[in-house]
Amino acid sequence: MKYIYMCLILLSFEFVRAEEKKNVLFIISDDLSSRALPAYGNTQCKTPNIDRIVSQGTLFKNTYCQFPICGASRASFMSGMYPHQTGVLSNNISQFEKKLGSRLTMTQNFMKHGYYAPRIGKMYHMLIPGNITEGISGPDHPASFSEVFNFKGDEWFSKGEVEALCKTKLNMDKTKHYALGFGSAFYAVKTPEGESQPDYRAASKAIEVIKNKKDKPFFISLGLIRPHVPLVAPKKYFDMYPPEEMILCEDREEDLKDIPKAGHSKTTKKYGIQDEMTRKKILSAYYASVTFMDTQVGRVLDALEEEGLRENTIVVFTSDHGWHLGEHTFWQKMNLHEESAQVPLIISTPGQQPAVSTSMIELLDLYPTLSKQCGLDVPSHVMGKDIAPIIKNPKASIREAAFCVTGKDKFMLRSKKWAFMQYGKNGEKGFELYDMKKDPRQYTNLAKRIEYKEVLEQYKGILKQKIAEF
Repeated sequence: MKYIYMCLILLSFEFVRAEEKKNVLFIISDDLSSRALPAYGNTQCKTPNIDRIVSQGTLFKNTYCQFPICGASRASFMSGMYPHQTGVLSNNISQFEKKLGSRLTMTQNFMKHGYYAPRIGKMYHMLIPGNITEGISGPDHPASFSEVFNFKGDEWFSKGEVEALCKTKLNMDKTKHYALGFGSAFYAVKTPEGESQPDYRAASKAIEVIKNKKDKPFFISLGLIRPHVPLVAPKKYFDMYPPEEMILCEDREEDLKDIPKAGHSKTTKKYGIQDEMTRKKILSAYYASVTFMDTQVGRVLDALEEEGLRENTIVVFTSDHGWHLGEHTFWQKMNLHEESAQVPLIISTPGQQPAVSTSMIELLDLYPTLSKQCGLDVPSHVMGKDIAPIIKNPKASIREAAFCVTGKDKFMLRSKKWAFMQYGKNGEKGFELYDMKKDPRQYTNLAKRIEYKEVLEQYKGILKQKIAEF
């Protein structure tokens, strides 16, 4: 009888602990430049709901992805391993499961501890727009989730006004789906409404889950696809950003001269973006897509509050990588410069005061941080670091430099003072070195200047040590 009584006490204790488990709402946008957000200094784009998270959490100013392309970045932070360890060095994630083996992904670790962990929208890779127009998963890792929910959308076939803003031409046959995703078709699509768009539908599903799963801890992975091109949003959002009023970044053609060819991205000229007004229209469409995405964030935050779950839910907002909007004449992603490698990150934990951190952070750090915040053990394979000390004390620091790659032999180290890039195993394809205090826009490559040789050699050594870790 005494044994039964003790078991009941233990079961009761476990039930209380389960009731006290924190929820996680993990929101990730696609192809979002932090420089489009007011929290990171933008004066034109409006994101009131992302700002709400900032007002209740920690804004991390110096967060970097580990590979500035969707599939590789997401496989990295979901597994807690660097791209060279996951075997995913592109959008092809076919090797991911084999390389992962029996090791748990971030959401699997939560599922192991009794969490309901649905994927709502895009979390690993998804071919946009092809998988969206078909309404299918695309490249994925289903074992990472309790359930998966995909949302079909018409993308550039959506009703409304469609304008092509670059030379990339899309197939206008609605019966055809792109076998590959693309990041270069700058199409502005002004729709009469937003309810038929996949991000609206994804937010609606997240709201449904929040309302129906209150009796069990959850880790909701909400993957919003905007502002990934095509740039689709209701017309009212476009009206907020008249093209003629858009403020473009400085577009320096001569800036390419001191960047090694291995560090070049797709340029204004290559995309056929010919004139200033076209660039302003792209910026207008991008901001419209960002604000529309932000509205969906707000709808989900409202649901958390209405259901009384906000005080027991960790809210994370981030992006898989950055995005160039004409800097260095670059558009899109896939290079190691600041606009491409740096990402927005906001973490709001229950009861915390708003704060800003300038510590160097990697997206890999999300796995151990969220696990520990929810009382879970962190598997030994996880390479990230727990950033909870920074949430408690925003002046704290956990790493000296963040690490990013764009292939097997293209590397970046970013400290508060320096941005260092090495192309080729031993730098045979070139180097870049920028003083980020004096030159935050990375206009002047110092790698070949004799007075910076010592700094260059120092970072070559640090990189060698970093690579040895995996």
